[in-house]
Amino acid sequence: MRLLYIFALALLFGSSPFAREQAFAQAGASVSPQLSQRANDVLRLLQGEMIEEQAFDENFRNAVPPEQFRALTRQVVTQQGQPLEIASIAPRSPNSAVIKVRFEKSIGTINIDLENAPPHRLSGLLLTGFEAGGNSLDEVMAAIDALPGRQGVLVQQLDGSDRPPLAALDPDGRHAIASSVKLYILAELDRAVRAGERQWSDVVRLGPKSHPSGISQNWPDGSPATLHTLATLMISISDNSATDTLIRVIGQDRLAGIVKATGHHEPEELRPFLMTRQASALKMPVHASRRAAFLAAGPAEREDLLAGYDSALTIDSIDPRILTSKPRHIDQLEWFASVTDMVRLLAYLHRNMSAESRAILAINPGIGQDAADKWDYFGYKGGSEPGVLSYNFLLRSKTGKEYAVSVNWNNEEQSLQESELLALTTRLINLLAEQ
Repeated sequence: MRLLYIFALALLFGSSPFAREQAFAQAGASVSPQLSQRANDVLRLLQGEMIEEQAFDENFRNAVPPEQFRALTRQVVTQQGQPLEIASIAPRSPNSAVIKVRFEKSIGTINIDLENAPPHRLSGLLLTGFEAGGNSLDEVMAAIDALPGRQGVLVQQLDGSDRPPLAALDPDGRHAIASSVKLYILAELDRAVRAGERQWSDVVRLGPKSHPSGISQNWPDGSPATLHTLATLMISISDNSATDTLIRVIGQDRLAGIVKATGHHEPEELRPFLMTRQASALKMPVHASRRAAFLAAGPAEREDLLAGYDSALTIDSIDPRILTSKPRHIDQLEWFASVTDMVRLLAYLHRNMSAESRAILAINPGIGQDAADKWDYFGYKGGSEPGVLSYNFLLRSKTGKEYAVSVNWNNEEQSLQESELLALTTRLINLLAEQ
């Protein structure tokens, strides 16, 4: 998942090594006068004051001209409301800090760096993300519940006991989960490696190729790749061609087995286990008759139909404009699970997965590094398409508490505003880190 906004910048770290900044922060140093002044300038800039000449150094102004910067700030204000105040300043050195800005709808996290010499103008500014402003899990859950469409949330502590969830919203509701389904593929691949049936270093040929997201669709046909490489691409950047290759290599029977083993309440929902290319192609108008027959069939018949259709479900038949314009058949032609199913899957991974899979799951924190840094371990896999958002986390706090969290949002009628759920989920995860 991408960061929502990035302000570009010439960050000048040469005279203040990171190790020294860490030591400075750990020492609980006070906020320097220049940091206080420039943090206030950031607030004024976000509020629309035209003080770029006095606030930014020349390198920053060359990289991000004032008009471009103002356009970016207008975009932020449109989505997050008016900036109200500086909520906090956490210095990393006398000329570097992480500041929190309170907006009407959220709290933004901004990294700032200043010139080392007076007048200590801003040399770097990076807006890394937003979290909602709720002060409790109940407030955040209520805000998620108020979003248009259908939501599911489950927050479960993983301590071996049968304790009730910390938070739950429609925990057994059926939701489309998009690329979050790739966690099942990782679980089965990991199981096979642990059982000695496969090795991470096994080399297979890439294919069949799918449409982006990802990068491997641009590789030569049949490129050799290890299972570890394909799994890493699938989880860290949601690479669809890597995913479809693994589905082919693993096979339908093994995938059906892991769906059952991890506790999905209705495993036939994920049989056959659609490749990303197949699911997208079946949504195209050109395949309307195939789609109708597929949806009318039972699970066993669907497997046979899919095998017969596969050669026609080509990448060339997928129109990205249709695929990305609005929700299409997300209540029928998708991968489905409840948040309870997803938490059971995360719990299975927590109990069983190897160190390799644990490391793969932690590559991309999804909601931003600032949130991830609050945790001792931060595993993530999400999924999205028009009308579908799904965020899933496997977490270990700095005090040793283990959690599984799943957040789903579906709307069959309209595309979703990702920034809204991202801010609320970030706030939920941050509040959980404080417990």
